[in-house]
Amino acid sequence: MEIQKILTQPQQVAKEWKDYPIGLIAKEDLPIVEAFNGEKLAVVDVHNLKSTLAYIFTLIGLTRLPEKMELDIIEDYIRTTYPHFTINEFRIAFKMAVQGRFECNTDHFEKFSPKYISQIMNAYKAKANEVRKNIPPPPEPPVPQLTDDEIVEFTKNDWLNGKRQDFNRVFNADKVFAILLKQKKLKFTPEEILYTIKVVREDNLQRMNKMHPMDAKKFSKDIKNEDFIETQCKKLALVKYFENLSN
Repeated sequence: MEIQKILTQPQQVAKEWKDYPIGLIAKEDLPIVEAFNGEKLAVVDVHNLKSTLAYIFTLIGLTRLPEKMELDIIEDYIRTTYPHFTINEFRIAFKMAVQGRFECNTDHFEKFSPKYISQIMNAYKAKANEVRKNIPPPPEPPVPQLTDDEIVEFTKNDWLNGKRQDFNRVFNADKVFAILLKQKKLKFTPEEILYTIKVVREDNLQRMNKMHPMDAKKFSKDIKNEDFIETQCKKLALVKYFENLSN
């Protein structure tokens, strides 16, 4: 039987687990973290699965090895019941069970049945879920630093490629306005400034008249805020600037 041939082959000794900082994971649980990586049981190589089963049979002291038909059923049960677990998890689950790490009975009574497998794997699953919750999320990738020109270009394209109906929807107006002002690309006469404020206030009144009374009440407070009006004026000025560029 193939499983008997595998049992006679020398088993590879698992590498020593390294102690490295990983969130709130206890040192004795690091093998579980490592086991999360590997081939999934649903697609694992046949020989790899049989080799793992041979290791487990030796580990639990199983002397009556399954016949070929039994083994086929066992393999199918493992692949279909635990498809998303890795072969390494399957291996470590039985090792930890034998070590007494789980609250489950490892007595097999010379029968490596699906019921026995589930007993071990359910105990492992509870422990693995607990360990997985303590793994810190991967660090956020650094936010790319955009140049001033890239910031302006993004806002310009966002406006020109949009509906171009409401100047209030201009993105990142304060930042873009400051950049263009620094680059001396925006210049206003006193008359232009007053006219921009006038257009903004008239637009706000028209907008408020179309609102629901509750929304209008809140909006009326917003437009009394000088910073709010200033940002609106910047947005309208940017719209005129972008439109002139497109023409």
